[in-house]
Amino acid sequence: MGAASAGLLPHTGVVTVCDGTPEAERRIERILWNDPVTGVTRHADSGYESAVECVREKRLDLSSLEPN
Repeated sequence: MGAASAGLLPHTGVVTVCDGTPEAERRIERILWNDPVTGVTRHADSGYESAVECVREKRLDLSSLEPN
């Protein structure tokens, strides 16, 4: 397992080209949302209180959390 892994989830080595096209812009918007939010939800699911607070503040749908 390489240094770019998180727990048992290895890094996939995915690369996105930022070439200024509308298609690239949409991809980058999704990456800059999905990649960080995945980390936050994984940490919240593990019980890290700061991540739980972030999930609740941003109103993310994480079924493993009890409602406020």
